[in-house]
Amino acid sequence: MRGANCGDESAVNELFSVQYCWLIPLLPLVGAAVAGFFGAKWLKGASHWPIWIGVGVSAVLSVMLLVGMLGLQKHEAEPAHETASAEHAPSARIDLRPFSEQFPLIATRNLFTWLDVGTPDANGHTFKIDFGYFFDPLTAVMLCVVCGIGFLITVFAAGYMKGEEGYFRFFAYLGLFIFMMTNLVMGENLIMLYLGWEGVGLCSYLLIGYYYDKPAAREAAKKAFLVNRVGDFGFALGIMLCFLAFGTVSYFGNGAGTNTGLLELARGAANPENSLHWAYQWIPFLLMLGAFGKSAQFPLYVWLPDAMEGPTPVSALIHAATMVTAGVYMIARCGTLFVGNEAAMWTVTIVGAFTAIFAATIALRQFDLKKVFAYSTVSQLGFMFVGVGLLAPVAGVFHLVTHAFFKALLFLSSGVVMHAMAGELDMRKFSGLKRTLPKTRWLMLIGCLALAGVPLFSGFFSKDEIVGNAWEHSKVIGIVMLFTAFLTAYYTFRLYFRVFEGPEVLPEPSPDAHGHGHDDHAHHNHEPAIMILPLVVLAIGAVLAGYLNWPKESLGEFLGQSPSLAHAYETAIPAYKPELVNPIPFGNERGHAELKKINEEYLDASEATHKTLMFVSGAIAVLGILLAYRNHLQDRARAERLAASVPELTHLIENKYFVDEIYQAGIVEPLRSLGRAFFAIDRFVVDGMVWLISFVPQLSGFALRITTQRGYLQGYAVTMLFGVVVILAVIFW
Repeated sequence: MRGANCGDESAVNELFSVQYCWLIPLLPLVGAAVAGFFGAKWLKGASHWPIWIGVGVSAVLSVMLLVGMLGLQKHEAEPAHETASAEHAPSARIDLRPFSEQFPLIATRNLFTWLDVGTPDANGHTFKIDFGYFFDPLTAVMLCVVCGIGFLITVFAAGYMKGEEGYFRFFAYLGLFIFMMTNLVMGENLIMLYLGWEGVGLCSYLLIGYYYDKPAAREAAKKAFLVNRVGDFGFALGIMLCFLAFGTVSYFGNGAGTNTGLLELARGAANPENSLHWAYQWIPFLLMLGAFGKSAQFPLYVWLPDAMEGPTPVSALIHAATMVTAGVYMIARCGTLFVGNEAAMWTVTIVGAFTAIFAATIALRQFDLKKVFAYSTVSQLGFMFVGVGLLAPVAGVFHLVTHAFFKALLFLSSGVVMHAMAGELDMRKFSGLKRTLPKTRWLMLIGCLALAGVPLFSGFFSKDEIVGNAWEHSKVIGIVMLFTAFLTAYYTFRLYFRVFEGPEVLPEPSPDAHGHGHDDHAHHNHEPAIMILPLVVLAIGAVLAGYLNWPKESLGEFLGQSPSLAHAYETAIPAYKPELVNPIPFGNERGHAELKKINEEYLDASEATHKTLMFVSGAIAVLGILLAYRNHLQDRARAERLAASVPELTHLIENKYFVDEIYQAGIVEPLRSLGRAFFAIDRFVVDGMVWLISFVPQLSGFALRITTQRGYLQGYAVTMLFGVVVILAVIFW
């Protein structure tokens, strides 16, 4: 195992989790192999154990990595790297210290050379890819989310999926999913990221289509796979262009600080006078196309709501901890490739803001329990894209972390409801479940409060960071995000009040996805410990995760020591915040005093804005809840009367703006017609030409078959005699 240059100098390199980093992805893979190969015949109902052990140990190693980095964190780091958000950084001066001192929390582990192909170019570059892992604060945070939340979901799944046919297969897919996602997060280059990127796409296809005997599940799996291919095609082109322009796809090449990696070389390309600036104009748009597909942003969001056809633990895994966060992570990791292109950053921001409010309006009139949370996920991902698009990657990642807790909590709580209601998810068919599911009621309430952004819950703090940054950059974007926050609070508590409050109404007995009827469930424990305990842990996170970055920006200071975020910040500052750039030599105390004054004035104004918006966004969340209370608990008929008063708008929203129908009519059907035309050409033109060319020998063979080659000996004898006569006649005539 080889370490990168700066990694050998870093204390992080000596951490146990870094020394044995290969165990983090390997253990879930081994668990998947054991469950897959031995589950059907030997493990059967115990097939979850290999996954529990594999993912559980990976989660422990991830937490050890995070704790180890926090212990090594240098609080006396230069102010330039205390945070990666341009809106909070007090200085942008160039740091002349050795790289390992600037960023002590980094390490690289290259396990082996995966690919080394091609003829060296003028600079001696070949297409060389190391199978290696890069560790920094961003990696540590993402690993804890992926493995930690993922482990809790696997524990819940053992109770939820009990008795299912193909139980072993389900857990094998889960283990493979975690393996791919950890490679995506830990990979030290874009090809490693792409390996995990495509891997989670494959696993999502397998898990969404788990109930493959259901046509809807099969169609949803295919839809997810094909829609992601659109985005991934652009992503692949972006990676190719990165190699063409910079000669490498490694983030930091021979080691962070050596200026041989993609993210360091790209800093110079942001300058319009640089010869590589042409690539800088195209790369972010190609990469963001992949992010829009994987993280379900408009117009490639349509696969995510349909992904609800998979088992509920799959919904939680995809929506909360793994796949859909990959796009946000990629932009945060590759920020240097984005921030110098203002058009690209505004594209990310505008698409994120539009997706957030667009999906929130659709959620207003959804009645399927899981579909409401599905569109909520699309909307909340829009918030994250606004964060990374407005030079606040810390805010985007912060919301990613808090969202992982409360969205996993909400989906898994929905699974408990679905389990108890015999597979029924239509909110119009049940009500008042706080009597049937008292524990789940309180747990889902916590998740709803966090999603709605109620003060003191995690979603409030992370959402406020994004809203504040949006307001500072554009009042229009800020207003859009505030209104979306209001809609979020409203539709979240519309669901809560309809499901858990009001008169008790239970659905009619009917077979569920497990083949049981409601009466069969009547005497069962609807809230077994194996399903409730993971929810309790997630609920604690939904309450407390927001304090990771408040009142002190502890998470911002930690993530600011990631070279990926710091380089993006230093690339962005001259273009976006030139007043923060220090043009005065280091030894000039007067210059430093002037710069400090400018910084303090800016930070004071920014802090005042954020405090005001915290109050406003908190009030908006409460207002949304009160309106939901009036329309969906106090007078439930009022909401339907309001909907009936605007039938055209109601019909439009209930049908999700007919986006799927537009895609079907404008893209799917024309492609099918084209396919049918090509099939007809192949069948009648190409095959017809082949048949025509072969017609003459076929006709000759047919004539011989019906004349001489009939299988009768006497016929052969007569023919031979006739031939001899003809030959003699010719010779002696």
